[in-house]
Amino acid sequence: MMAVPEVRADPAELARLAEQLLRSSQQLTEAWQAAQAALQLESTDAGNTSHGDDLIRGHQTTTGAADVAFGRLAAVLEGDNDRVLRVAFAYQQADERAAAEFIRLVLDRLGIH
Repeated sequence: MMAVPEVRADPAELARLAEQLLRSSQQLTEAWQAAQAALQLESTDAGNTSHGDDLIRGHQTTTGAADVAFGRLAAVLEGDNDRVLRVAFAYQQADERAAAEFIRLVLDRLGIH
């Protein structure tokens, strides 16, 4: 039977990663919101071309789909932030339990109660 390798993580590093994920989500949302003004088209922007209305509708459909995609991506990053923070907390709790158990064992060996 093969030994399973130990998995270790630094809770502080995980918390920093979670912060980066949240910051990325916020930056993505801000950048998309800033870009939307430049992407707006008026019904007259296609001129008097025969398929101008189709062009405008296609553009609106595309920017609407992009809005949904950016919103979902931001939500994924925020969800990842939450999950990484939970893992960091779990590692910190495990470290604290292990330290308390170690101290208890040392004190028992020394006959200190």
